[in-house]
Amino acid sequence: MAVNSSRGAEWNKLRAAILERDAHTCAYCGHEADTVDHIIAKNNGGEDIASNLVAACRRCNGLKSDKPLIRTNYVNKAWIARL
Repeated sequence: MAVNSSRGAEWNKLRAAILERDAHTCAYCGHEADTVDHIIAKNNGGEDIASNLVAACRRCNGLKSDKPLIRTNYVNKAWIARL
């Protein structure tokens, strides 16, 4: 397994925690999320840590790709409650 690989048991555990934290809601559009996206892409120095991960639907995750996150049109109300 590569040093920067996002696969394996630890990744699956982290992925499940992020989806649960974000209530399976895409950070970018608000639809149901089934993937996890790196805010700062791994090939741009991003890490597999909770603060660099958000739930995302496949469509948004694919559209964002490795581009930096500048802004989103959707705000998860659960995040506001934590402020």
